[in-house]
Amino acid sequence: MGNSISRSLKFRIVREQEFREDPCVVLQELAVQNYGPSLALPVSRLRSWYEKNNSIFRIAVTAENFVAGYISSLPLFPEIFERTLDPDFQESFIAAEDINTSFCAFDGGLFISSIVVAPCYQSSSPVSLLLRLALVEDLISECSKENKGIRISAQTISTKGEACIKSLGLEACGVTTSGWKIYYGKLGRVDLQRVLQQLQQKLL
Repeated sequence: MGNSISRSLKFRIVREQEFREDPCVVLQELAVQNYGPSLALPVSRLRSWYEKNNSIFRIAVTAENFVAGYISSLPLFPEIFERTLDPDFQESFIAAEDINTSFCAFDGGLFISSIVVAPCYQSSSPVSLLLRLALVEDLISECSKENKGIRISAQTISTKGEACIKSLGLEACGVTTSGWKIYYGKLGRVDLQRVLQQLQQKLL
């Protein structure tokens, strides 16, 4: 999966089977750089998620294996996924036992908890786009296997984050008590393929 988007001269996307060590420390450091220490989840929480399901991260790395960014997508059981649409929901509420061990929780949904890019790559690189493409390609593969659609939710804290989430085919459906926008969509294979084509056009 993902061969069409990994042919970058500068970046490649790695998934769980390619990780050589626990990625949680470096990912948490990137989150701190982007969100600040008060909003970034602790390493222990990321690690508990990763140990439950190591397919939750897609990581962009340079040719020198420097981590340039990541996207985390959490396949959640129905009850906790429904809560992601509530105004008072926070990603810190998600415990390891809330995470499904499959890549897609077709009976629940997928919560996109983070799209993070290292500050030095935010203005002049395709890292965020490559990460979104990787996720969509993998979702298409899974939806094709199961012949099902997948429910997806996210929260955004910036206009840049809103643009990223909208590009994945999600629509705003509310606001959290902290003022963050809540996004939701139910996407089938055809929907995801349309999203993929639109993202690929941006890469040209």
